[in-house]
Amino acid sequence: MKLSVVTPCFNSARYIQNCVESVRYACAGLDYEHVIVDGCSTDATVEYLRSQPDIKFISEKDQGMYDALNKAIAISSGDVIAHLNSDEQYSRLGLLSALRRFSAHASVDAVMGPTVMLNGRLEFMQLFNQVVRPSLSDVHWHMPVQSCSLLYRRGLWEREPYDTRYRLISDHVWFRQQMERGLNIQVEREPVGIFIWHGDNLSSKGLESTENALADIDGKSLRMCLVKRWYRFRKFCLGGYCRIKLRYEVIREVGPEKVVLFFPRLKIRQFDKTKLS
Repeated sequence: MKLSVVTPCFNSARYIQNCVESVRYACAGLDYEHVIVDGCSTDATVEYLRSQPDIKFISEKDQGMYDALNKAIAISSGDVIAHLNSDEQYSRLGLLSALRRFSAHASVDAVMGPTVMLNGRLEFMQLFNQVVRPSLSDVHWHMPVQSCSLLYRRGLWEREPYDTRYRLISDHVWFRQQMERGLNIQVEREPVGIFIWHGDNLSSKGLESTENALADIDGKSLRMCLVKRWYRFRKFCLGGYCRIKLRYEVIREVGPEKVVLFFPRLKIRQFDKTKLS
């Protein structure tokens, strides 16, 4: 089974090296490829990518992140697809454990897991402890997994590529469509992806309010209120609110660092954007 890690990027010189090194470290010993589609960056991104012989990349104008993702998957050859943005990383332990689920269960379409959230200095901020196997109703009120912690079989994209009309929410629209088709998804308890939250994130620039993946859903209805409560009850029963020991690996300038936290923060109650980078 071959893994294709696909990365869209644009002017990502500040982050792309750590992303590439993270994929190499996390995927060492696997049959994998890292495909990067650059949108004609004007910084040092392309120069760096050209110096990496094991990276498959193209640099050309695109219509945004999801167009670049579609291009990357189209030129990839893996059986399993993993979307990792240029400022994100993988934790090797969680990634390997998630991949084993595909090998052990041929009927599994996708695997999701928790996400470690760091700031721009790679300091721990929060654990998105996404341990609940989502139902279709859960997707009707939120996106239950970060894209960096979701792996899926190639056939899902082949029947439904990302919708390039959206700038920020096409992954939620796509995941909802897959759930409506009857997605067989499993949950990995170890963190898979590492999301780096900094001032350059598209989601940090206040753009998400212009798009809505749930425009046809009445989020304030009694039904949706009950769905949210049921989801949180299931998360409680699965230990999703317990601050248990957290292990992950992050790539820094000096190389990989193993981190162990015994009581990780699960929610940031007072968010200060000055702490992002």
